[in-house]
Amino acid sequence: MNIESGSNLKTVILIVEDEASIRMGLSAAMTRQGYRVITAENGSDALLKAGENHPDLIISDILMPVLDGFEMKKRLGADPGLASVPLIYLTARTALEDRIVGLRGGADDYVTKPFDVQELTARVEAVLRRTRGERQHGFDEARQLDREEMDKLRRELMQNFHHEIRTPLNNIMVFLEIVATHKFESPDEQREFIRIARASGDRLESLVSDIILLTDLAQGAINDLRQTIHPEIHILPALRRRLARYESKSLNFVPVVSTNGGIKAPRQEFARAILHLVDNAFKFSPQEGAVIFKMTPGANGGATVIIEDQGPGIPAALREQVFERYYQVSQGAAREFQGLGLGLTIARAVFRSLGGDVAILDSARGCCVQATLPDLPTDDPAHG
Repeated sequence: MNIESGSNLKTVILIVEDEASIRMGLSAAMTRQGYRVITAENGSDALLKAGENHPDLIISDILMPVLDGFEMKKRLGADPGLASVPLIYLTARTALEDRIVGLRGGADDYVTKPFDVQELTARVEAVLRRTRGERQHGFDEARQLDREEMDKLRRELMQNFHHEIRTPLNNIMVFLEIVATHKFESPDEQREFIRIARASGDRLESLVSDIILLTDLAQGAINDLRQTIHPEIHILPALRRRLARYESKSLNFVPVVSTNGGIKAPRQEFARAILHLVDNAFKFSPQEGAVIFKMTPGANGGATVIIEDQGPGIPAALREQVFERYYQVSQGAAREFQGLGLGLTIARAVFRSLGGDVAILDSARGCCVQATLPDLPTDDPAHG
């Protein structure tokens, strides 16, 4: 049977799980707690059951055939009658990024397998209390209950921030101390120590510049003076220096820059935004992958910039979220990629401050990012 009835017929829980044994176990456990339980085998089946029974809460797996949990939630959100139904994801996926994707997608909680029935029951009761509280008292109670998750993200952010600052700073101090005290065995070793210290200084300066620029953007103090951009002077040298950070990957960097027409933009901010977009392509490219950088001037100071790489790409569902500030923090403790997740945030903010935008386009392979800078009005005075 797909429907089991407990003593409390007013609270209906829809359980969505493709594994029959787990589905039956969950149904029995929730029924014993006095809930009326409805079960579904996948997201598509769940949409039909939800439309017929209007549950008070949904407990759903994520990885399911036919229609997964994320897509199911998206379609529930498009239905005005079901958009407000709270949802708890139940899944074996434990990475922080998976939890953030689920929570940002509208889930109310996240329980991992194998689960403890008492914990799951407590979370169900908490979500139902929160839902009732929202209906009666607005969102104050919901924000209070979410504080623990937000505190966890803040702690991880600070840990990553300390890591990003401390690592290059330590490299600078240690290797300069070795050079200053002549504790090296040969001139070649000395040159290598100095190279490492300079590279670490560049990384630290880059991080500080990002934080300053982000602060200026937040305060609306961003420079908007549009000066003539010479790609060979203001753009490409910085990109080639950044490419050196990825020397071990043997990347093939292919700049395709048109010389017809002139680009006008705030030099430092525009170059910084471009650097972040290209660095992102370097970072996620595979070994010996190609990164194609195209810059085409507009008719009057504008430009179109396209960066293509052969990396894993970005799912359509995440193409807006990756522009959120500190999104890179979702890597968790693994720290596979350096950075605080400010690059795409800064790039889009700079282009939008100039009336343009940055977007991720559909691509058959890898990732394709397009940045657009609008042309100046014909009566706008030239600068620089």
